[in-house]
Amino acid sequence: MDEAMEVLRAAVSRSGAGKQTGADVRLALKALRFVGIPAEAIRYFWDSCQSDNEIGRSQNMSAALRRIELLSAAARLRQD
Repeated sequence: MDEAMEVLRAAVSRSGAGKQTGADVRLALKALRFVGIPAEAIRYFWDSCQSDNEIGRSQNMSAALRRIELLSAAARLRQD
């Protein structure tokens, strides 16, 4: 899960350079789905990655990442 989160963080940092729809992002999102991150949170991040508006893409990807991070932290707490 940590590696997938790092991939998403890297995608957010690159979001100003263009759409972030590479295989690395797709694979990271798929991996997170298998560890219990809800599909709607993953979909929100994916949709944000595809936005044409640079500022909107960056802001939405950051918000989606924060949501996934919160859900990930909650999932870890449930496991403990």
